[in-house]
Amino acid sequence: MTTNTPSAAVPVRLIGGPDDWHGQTLSHMTATELEAPREALGSYLVSNCVPATHPDPGARAVYEPNAEPWPCTLWFFRGWVPFGPGDPEGRIATHLFDVDVVTDHEGIPLSWSEQESGEAGTVTRVLAHWEATGEDDLGADVWHVATGAGPDVVLRRYVGDLWEAGPLPTLEAPEHDDPLI
Repeated sequence: MTTNTPSAAVPVRLIGGPDDWHGQTLSHMTATELEAPREALGSYLVSNCVPATHPDPGARAVYEPNAEPWPCTLWFFRGWVPFGPGDPEGRIATHLFDVDVVTDHEGIPLSWSEQESGEAGTVTRVLAHWEATGEDDLGADVWHVATGAGPDVVLRRYVGDLWEAGPLPTLEAPEHDDPLI
């Protein structure tokens, strides 16, 4: 008789995304499951914090790991499925400037300083992250971050550890037809 002993769960930390998932830990994956190809990993999570401007209140929060050498136990918020035209992740900075960025031991941005003026900013929260992949491997890794003071900021990291930053457009407040709301 053979006995299958279940593998212990390996914690997966969620970075960015809606308030009900940001910073949470998933505990349903085993080490064997996390050895799967990175493109096979990830999750579409039900959220109570779908943006008010999103056309589908049942949209799912998408979390995925980056490619190696990033740890498979860090999953980053990529956006919503389906994507909505007013989603915060669709914002694009119109003005970028060169910055130096300080990251933590996992490579997650903590702060930046403008190379010309020395003006600095601190990341209070990662909102979303996309890595350069596929045909555009020389493109930028993109981070949308909150600063706690001023607008959200995009940080773009290029090959050679060169960074740019720029303010993201302010989110529009949802419109309501009901005058009592």
